Amino acid sequence: MPFKYIGEAKRLIRTLIMLSMVQIAPVSFAQNKLPEPLTLEYALSLVDEPHPDMERFIAKRDSAQADILGVDAISGLTSSIEARAQWIDPSNTATNQSHNDNQVSLLIQKQIYDFGYSSALLKAAQQNVEYREFLIRDLSNKRRIEIMARYFDVLLADLEYIRDNEAMSVDYVEFDKLKDRHALGQVSDIILKEKESDYQKSRRIRYASQTNQRLQRARLALALNRPDSLSSSLELPKLKNLERKLPELESLQKEAREKNPVIHAMRKQLESAQTRVTAAKAGGRPVLRGEIEASAYERRFGSRDDVQAGLVLEIPLTKGGSIKAESAREQANVRHYQAELIAGERDIDQKILELWLELDTLYIQLEEVNVLVDYRDLYLDRSRALYEMEVKTNLGDSMVKFSDARLKEAQTRYAIELAWARLDALSGRIHDEN
Repeated sequence: MPFKYIGEAKRLIRTLIMLSMVQIAPVSFAQNKLPEPLTLEYALSLVDEPHPDMERFIAKRDSAQADILGVDAISGLTSSIEARAQWIDPSNTATNQSHNDNQVSLLIQKQIYDFGYSSALLKAAQQNVEYREFLIRDLSNKRRIEIMARYFDVLLADLEYIRDNEAMSVDYVEFDKLKDRHALGQVSDIILKEKESDYQKSRRIRYASQTNQRLQRARLALALNRPDSLSSSLELPKLKNLERKLPELESLQKEAREKNPVIHAMRKQLESAQTRVTAAKAGGRPVLRGEIEASAYERRFGSRDDVQAGLVLEIPLTKGGSIKAESAREQANVRHYQAELIAGERDIDQKILELWLELDTLYIQLEEVNVLVDYRDLYLDRSRALYEMEVKTNLGDSMVKFSDARLKEAQTRYAIELAWARLDALSGRIHDEN
C-alpha cells in the first residue's frame, strides 16, 4: 500500500513538471521592445504617447485652433497689388492722346470695427478649442483605464493557465493510472473512455487558456501602441485602493458634475453655440474699415491720384433673410446641446451610482475570497501532509482548487482597482493625479 501512494505522488509531480515547461512557450516572444518584466507604472507612463485614437482627437483640436486663425484673419491687415496692361482709344478732347494706359496699384485694407461680429466668432472658436481639450483629457483617462484593464487581463490569463494546466495534469494522471489497470483487466472499457474523455476536455481547456495568454498580451501591446512587442512577464502591481473607503454617493455625484471632463466639454460646446447665436445676429451690422491705395500710371492727367487713404463704412440694408436663417439654425443647436448636457449629467449620475454599488459588493466579495484562499491553502497543506504520511488523498484536486481560489481573489482585487479608476475618471480626478 505505501508504494502505491508514493508511486501516485511521483507520477503527479513528474507530469506537472513536464507540462509546466510548456507554460513558458506561449509567453516567450522574439521581439520585446517593452521592458522585462513589464510594470503597470511603466505601462501607464505611455498613456499620452502618440496613439491613433489620441491623434484623431488632437487633429480635431488643431482644426479648431485653425478656426481661431481664420477668425483673426477677418480683422487682419490685407494687401494686394493690381497690375493692369491695357490699350485705349482716347477721346478727341483728351489732352493725352497716347494709347498705353498701363497701371499698377498697391491696396492695403484693415477692418477696424464690425460691432461685435468678429469678436463673437473668435470667442465661439476659442470655446470650441476648449471643448476639444476636455475631450482629449477624457480620452487620456479612458486610455489609462484601458491599459490597466489589459494589464490585469494578462495576469488573470496566466492564473487561468496555471489552474487549467494543473487540472489537465490531474486528469492525465488519473487516465494514465487507469490505463495500467485496464491492461490488467481491472477496469472496463467504458470507465477508461470516461477518464480519457475527462482528460481530453481538460486538455482542450488548457490549450484554450494557453491561446488566451497570447491573445491578452496582444491586446495589451495594442493598448500600449506597441503591437509588435508582446511582454513575456508582467510584474504584480501594487494595488492602492483595496482599503479605500467609499465616500457618500451624493458627494461623488456632485463632484462629477463639477469636474467630469465630458460634462465640461458639453458645457463648452453649449457656450460656443450660444456665442454663435450672438455672432449670427451681428452678421447684419455695419463694418468699418480703413483703406490705403498707392498707384503708378503710364498715362497721367490731373484727376488721377498717386495715393488715396480713407475710412469706409459699409452698412448692409438687406441680406435676403440669411441672418434670420443663421440665427434660427444656431438657436436650434443651442437647444440640442442643452438637452445633451442634461442627459449627460444624468448619465454620469447613473454611472457613478452603478460603480458605487459595484464597489460596495466587491468589498464583500473580497472578504469572501480571502477566506476561500485561506481555506484552500490550509486544505492543500493538509493534502500534502497526508501524501507524505502515505494516506490516500487527492493532492492534485486540492492544487487545482487552490489555484482557482487564487484566480477568484485576483479577479476581485483587480475589479476593485478598475472600479475605483473608473470612478476617479468620472469624478475628474485621474488626469489631475497624473
